[in-house]
Amino acid sequence: MLAVVPLATAIIVGGFWLDNSDIAPERYRRIGGWFSGGLVGFLLLNVVMILTWPTGELGNDLSWAMFAAIVGGFGGLMMGIFEARAITRAVEAEQHRLRREALKQRNERLDEFAAVVAHDLRNPLNVASGRLELARMDNDSVHLETAMSALDRMETLVDRTLTLARSGHVISDTEAVDLAELVDSCWEAVPTADATLENEATAVIDADPDRLRHLFENLFRNSVEHGSTSSQSESEDAIERGGAYLTIRVGEMAGGFYVADNGSGIPPAKRDAVLDDGYSTRDGKGGLGLAIVQRIVEAHDWEIDVTESSEGGTRFEITGADRIDEDDHTEPTTPVQS
Repeated sequence: MLAVVPLATAIIVGGFWLDNSDIAPERYRRIGGWFSGGLVGFLLLNVVMILTWPTGELGNDLSWAMFAAIVGGFGGLMMGIFEARAITRAVEAEQHRLRREALKQRNERLDEFAAVVAHDLRNPLNVASGRLELARMDNDSVHLETAMSALDRMETLVDRTLTLARSGHVISDTEAVDLAELVDSCWEAVPTADATLENEATAVIDADPDRLRHLFENLFRNSVEHGSTSSQSESEDAIERGGAYLTIRVGEMAGGFYVADNGSGIPPAKRDAVLDDGYSTRDGKGGLGLAIVQRIVEAHDWEIDVTESSEGGTRFEITGADRIDEDDHTEPTTPVQS
């Protein structure tokens, strides 16, 4: 009984464990082969020993053989599981490497294509801008002013197209980024009109600082350009609540951070679409800012969700960011000698 019960228990429990483990079912046959091979091999070895040095009692010989079967089967099972996990890790590592190589090649082709297109577009844009400036010297018409605004808009779209193409590149190097410092720096770099910032972020996260800067700048720019209140009465209500027409707040949440505003918000049916390339905004212009944000989030292997803020505006939630403890990035200080 002391020999049979543990063996039967190990087989039953092992079967349930395998079914709930992360080992692929196609590895079960090989694990079973290791189990059978270990059991039979070690049992035969001990049978030879039993025949060479018999105990003199059949019961003792059977107990010896059963114990050998348990030890051999258990050892074979462990070897099979170890091999299955090693093969699974090797396959996953190879698949990950192939995916990264494919993404890298795709990014290189996309980057090259975007650079060629941007170069071919900038040449005629520069010629048109120069000719238009000369024309404005002779006749500063409102129509020429409108044309110049359109050319400036095209130049902006070319720049953002290049940024969009490069934002989704595979991120290989990351570092500790202080969100509070980065957010303040990004806010100073964006034309914010009368909007105000409430920076409540204190975390340090692992990220690409350059692309994270693009993320915040585009979110700030989006809120300022499209998050203003839609009517005079709403603006007056905002003033009565105390503060400017638009307030943007950056804070932390479980697993990440958020950027929220008290603007006019985004209808629920359009919240997923605003992250698409070239989504048409309410003013009829195609936007790339939020598409760039989406690419940066994906490049970090994060997730982004668009919801309604507590003030009725828009809230962008970015989750999946790895937070770094303060002790991990604080530089050691030199002791002061008395």
